[in-house]
Amino acid sequence: MQGKREGAKVAAKAGKAKSKANGSKARKAKQVQARLRPGQLEGLVLGYMKKHKGQLPVSPTTVAHGINRSSGAVANCLGRLEQAKKVRLIDKRPRRYDLAGRKN
Repeated sequence: MQGKREGAKVAAKAGKAKSKANGSKARKAKQVQARLRPGQLEGLVLGYMKKHKGQLPVSPTTVAHGINRSSGAVANCLGRLEQAKKVRLIDKRPRRYDLAGRKN
């Protein structure tokens, strides 16, 4: 009986090693982004909006795709920028933002 148990343990270890190897390959394949410092996302968002003035107003998803960041993080950032009066909310649903000093 002990032979079967040892065989099962060896098979389990082999499975774990295989899954670890596959996981590291998946991580290497995914492009890693540098972590932003506090306030740095605001600069990226405002920079994107200033560069693409012809496309304004924009949604958080559009900006997120343009700067290759999370749409949730960009949406939160746009909310903070709205409170700071650097951008203004044009439409509530769907949320669309424009630069604050710009005329339509």
